[in-house]
Formats: sequence, structure tokens, C-alpha cells
Amino acid sequence: MSTTGQGSPEGQKAVRPSVTETLRGIPGPIWLVLVGMLINRLGTFLQIYLVLYLTDKGFSTSAAAFALGAYGVGSVVGVLVGGSVSDRIGYARTIVGSMAFASLLTLSLVYLDTLPLVIAVAAVIGVVAQAYRPASSALLVEATPEEHHVMVFAVYRMAFNLGTTAGPLIGALLITYSYNLMFYAEAGAQAGFALLALVLVRTGTTASSAGPKPEEGSRSYLAVLQDKRYLLFLLALFLNAVVYIQHTSALPLQLKADGHGPTFYSVLLSLNAAMVICLELLFTKYVQHLPARFAVALGIGLVGVGMNLYVAGPGMAMFVVATVVWTIGEIVGTPTASAWPGRVAPAHLRGRYIAACAFPMQIGYAVGPVIGIAAWQASAASVWWLCGGLTAVAVVAILFGMAEPPAAGKEPAVGKEPAAGSDHARPAESGPADARAAEPTGAAPGPAAPAPAETP
Repeated sequence: MSTTGQGSPEGQKAVRPSVTETLRGIPGPIWLVLVGMLINRLGTFLQIYLVLYLTDKGFSTSAAAFALGAYGVGSVVGVLVGGSVSDRIGYARTIVGSMAFASLLTLSLVYLDTLPLVIAVAAVIGVVAQAYRPASSALLVEATPEEHHVMVFAVYRMAFNLGTTAGPLIGALLITYSYNLMFYAEAGAQAGFALLALVLVRTGTTASSAGPKPEEGSRSYLAVLQDKRYLLFLLALFLNAVVYIQHTSALPLQLKADGHGPTFYSVLLSLNAAMVICLELLFTKYVQHLPARFAVALGIGLVGVGMNLYVAGPGMAMFVVATVVWTIGEIVGTPTASAWPGRVAPAHLRGRYIAACAFPMQIGYAVGPVIGIAAWQASAASVWWLCGGLTAVAVVAILFGMAEPPAAGKEPAVGKEPAAGSDHARPAESGPADARAAEPTGAAPGPAAPAPAETP
């Protein structure tokens, strides 16, 4: 692995920043994005409490579920729309538009009484409320040094997870006073993020790839699909999502079959959340030194091993060990996987590359429970062995999809050596992003995933 300044301690320190160095080096514009995203996540209540709100207003349970489904579909579409829009009008402007429209539409739900309108507005909210995500990740890539990418994404994920963990508790408190108050708070949080992003627009510090250049070529998602290596990366994300989501589908069934109640299941989920929030930055301090493909492959592999260990129950200790193992995998692999799309994407397609990595994950989260429960019903052990098999395929896909080319034949340009934790540039014939790996992107993107921990 080639690193800038490899021969001196000072050079090593420059390309291998510590947690403290990364935090101190985060530019002001990026802090605006991080704080705005945290505020937005703290105020995200709609998806969690929409069913309860609609049934409280007198709608049937099936109608409420349909509205929630419309919101979910809109969320997936919104990420793809956001990737396209951010590549055309700029990242900060996309965040402003996304959050401003989401704020207005969220407020409007309070005054809607007909089911068709509620469903339609919920779907549109899903679109506009998620459009900011590729833009925020791309903005991180554009505004921070490449050697800080992985650590900055760990910070981004910590803020995201803190908001995701605390948000439902805040929402529950607001509901004790009024459901309307919950919607006002969410609209206020979205408006706050929009104002912070507006500062970036007005100060001119926002990065933007808007304004296509003649030599840049296609700006559609078809250009992303031509990148064969990146498609292998996306396949790995899909398979990992199918495995990861079993902790919310097959695991509860396994626990019940082994004689454990809901309280123990809650303890396992809390253990996962606490470890991610408390340990991810510390782990990333060391993981960022690894070549990107090995860090992601190790993370995905540990997730699969942890899920596979559930077959060794039924003791509580074994369930705890298994949960710790796959949580460590999540911690190890997700920050690097989150930074990868923005790192390898051509500048004019960065938003689309980032958005494209969210799509297979969402599909995996959608079909994973169906696959897992069907396997569990056939044989309780089979679902966990299936997780192991899918993980093996995902690891192979990562090792090839994020690999250095066998015969690169090119040396990095002077001053453009790959940073620690990144692989060398890929050959031009591999796809549209290949020639970009050695370019100085000067920034870092934000989840995958999603990373639930949107883990990424």
C-alpha cells in the first residue's frame, strides 16, 4: 500500500490521522453538515410513528400501513433522485431544497383528513426527505482530505446513529403532549438543516459538480452501471444487507424458540447500538490504516460469522457473543464502505455513485426478512448457515470489486499518491470510475449505508 510521506514519521502521521486530528481538521462547512444531519435525525419521527398517528386519527390499520409503505417507497426513490439532482445543481443546494420542501410537506400532514391525500403526501415526503443523503455524503468527500475520509465517515455515522437512537425517545415524549407537536418538531428540525446548508450556498464554500463539461460524458445512472468493479461492490452490499437484517427478522424467532423473551432481545439490540456509538471512532483509528478492500471484506466477514454463530445457541452467553462479533464487523467495515463510492466516482457522477450504493442495500433490507423467515421455517439452523454462505460470496465480490488491478501499469501522478486505506487507481477499461481512484477528490462521503445504522 503506497502512502504519501511514507519514509518519515511526519508523513505517516499526515496520512494516518488520529481521532483528535481528524476532528480538529474537519472544515467548518463539514461541521455544518454534521450538525445539520444530527438535528435532522433527532427530529425524524414520521416513519416511526406514522401508523400510530393515523390510527389515532381514525384511519384503519391497513390504511396506515399502506401510507407507511408509500413513505418507504418514496424514500428509496428519493435517494436516487437526490443523487441525480445533486450532480446537476450542487450538493448544498440539494440539501436546502430537500429539507425545505420536506419541512413544508411534514407540516401539511397535520391538516390532511382524506386517505388518498395522506398517502400521496407521505410518498412525496419520503422522496424529498431522503434526497439530501447523497448530497451530504458527496459534500463530505469534496471538502475533506482523502486521508481523512474513513474517519470523517465514522464521525458522520456516529452523529447519524446518535440521532437515530435518541430521536424515537424524543418523539415519544412529544406524543404525550400532542401528535401535532411531533410534526411541528420534525418540520423545525428539517428547516434547521436547510438553513445550515443555506449558509454553505451563500458563502460559496459548497462543492458542486453542476455544469457538465464536454469531456465528462454521460450523466445518467447507465454510466454507473458500466463500471463492472463497482457493480461487484454493489452486489456485496446487497448480500450483506440480506444477512444483516436477520437480526430484526430471524433472530427474534430464534430467541423465542430457544425460550428467551422480548426483554433479552431488546438487550441484544441495545448492546449493538451502544457498541457502535461508543467504539466505532476508536476502531476506525486503526481500521483506516488497512487497504480499503480488506477493511470492508473483514467487516462483512465478521457480520456473517456473527450471524452464523446464532446456530450455536440456546444459551444467553452464545447470543451475546454472536451479537458482539457481528457488531464489530459493522464497526470495522461500514465507515470504509461508506467512503468508497465518493472516493472512486468521477466528479460529475459522485452523487449518483453514492445514491446507487444505497439502492441494493434497501432492496436487501426489504427482501432479507422474507428470505430469512422462509429459511427459518424450513429449518431454524438453515437461515444462519445461509447467512454464512451469502457472506462468503459477498467477501469474494468485495475483494474483486475493490481490488487493485493485476497490472495497473500506471504510477500515481506526483502529489497524487493514494492515501492510507485506499487502493491504487483502477485501469480505464474497468469502467467509468476507474480512472478516478488516483485523483485527489479532496473530500469524504457519508452511509451506507447505512448504513439501521444505516450502515452504511
